[in-house]
Amino acid sequence: MAAQLLPYYERFMASPWLQLLLWTGISVILWKFSSKAPHDLLVYGALIYAILHAQHSWHAWAQPAGWAFIVVGAYGLLSLPLSCHPLMSCRDFGKSFDLLAGLFALSVLFNTRPRVEAALFYSAAAVLLILTFDLGRLAWALGPNLMAKAHVYEPFILNHSNVASMMAGLAALMFFRQAWHWRHRLWPALACGAAVLVCLIYQVVVASRGPQIAFALTVVSLGLLIPSWRGKAAWFAAVLVLGIGIVYQAHHINPRFMEKQSMSNLSERDKVWTHTWSLVKERPWLGHGYGKRNFEAVYYSSAPPRSKFHYPHPHQFWLKLAFESGALGVMIHLTAWLLLAAGLIRACFRESTFEARLLPGTIGLMLLFIHIYGLGDYPDNVVQQAQFWLIPLALTVCALPITGCQVGEVHGFRRSGSNR
Repeated sequence: MAAQLLPYYERFMASPWLQLLLWTGISVILWKFSSKAPHDLLVYGALIYAILHAQHSWHAWAQPAGWAFIVVGAYGLLSLPLSCHPLMSCRDFGKSFDLLAGLFALSVLFNTRPRVEAALFYSAAAVLLILTFDLGRLAWALGPNLMAKAHVYEPFILNHSNVASMMAGLAALMFFRQAWHWRHRLWPALACGAAVLVCLIYQVVVASRGPQIAFALTVVSLGLLIPSWRGKAAWFAAVLVLGIGIVYQAHHINPRFMEKQSMSNLSERDKVWTHTWSLVKERPWLGHGYGKRNFEAVYYSSAPPRSKFHYPHPHQFWLKLAFESGALGVMIHLTAWLLLAAGLIRACFRESTFEARLLPGTIGLMLLFIHIYGLGDYPDNVVQQAQFWLIPLALTVCALPITGCQVGEVHGFRRSGSNR
């Protein structure tokens, strides 16, 4: 029976369009239904496979950044009993175990450059489908009030408009990379360019200020990947001119930038930041413990300032780490992220062409985008999933040689004389 089915399987795997449909569909489950059973089945199924084939992952982890993130995970696990509310922390850690499971599984499943490229491409395609559907849903529901009310319209497609806007920016970065690779192939390049445009339109429509600012700063950083100094100078000159225009037209791009009260106190985030910092100073070295439940229990039992918002976390990535794990935890995390950044920088700048730099560069820019956003808010939900699931892909790219390898070929969509 298996022998009879083999030709059909091979024919299926040879079709790039069927592969696009299959892997994009799987990616939709992973990114849209992150709290549902199908997502868990995929993640834990991948974990079982990864455990059985773990020997294929060590080339990614056996480097300074990899060891540092192993220490991060070990410290997080060992520090759970030190929490102010250990049971709450353990419960939240258990709910987040799929993040760790996926992180390890990805290092085994996507252990080559073409597989990393495929993971990024199909994830971006899934996000594009989700956000395109949401644009249609918002336009249908809001009509002429689309630009004014899209930011607060519920139910949100991805937990919150900020989360969806961040995913739009991540997908835009990935599609830009693919458009550049396919720049000599008219229709694929145009399709990727259109995908970038849809993602940018989505960011404008949902009007989330934090993701927009973080994306703009990330785009500026893209110029660092250009090999020549003249190219860098031209890029930054163009960005400066465009930036001046955007600043003067900011009230048209996003009227929420004109809201004086919410801009002055960052939607009352100054309150949660100030009070959380006072709590950090009470347990400066080891912190108060992991998890949202633990944070809420500690925060709301300490007479916080009154606010119209409820805070499940401190709305800042590094402040959350300081609250949870103290100065020791912050230093461990900072070391791991800096080592990963150094590895990606080395992977970029040992190459002499812009295209060769774009794979490690795009992963680095995606992480930079999330970390810039994390300075003013906490990257939660699927943005957190993206942040941590990018780690094994970055480690793989850092561990593998680039020079002399073919770069930028999505599995099933290889460059040839035909349209395949």
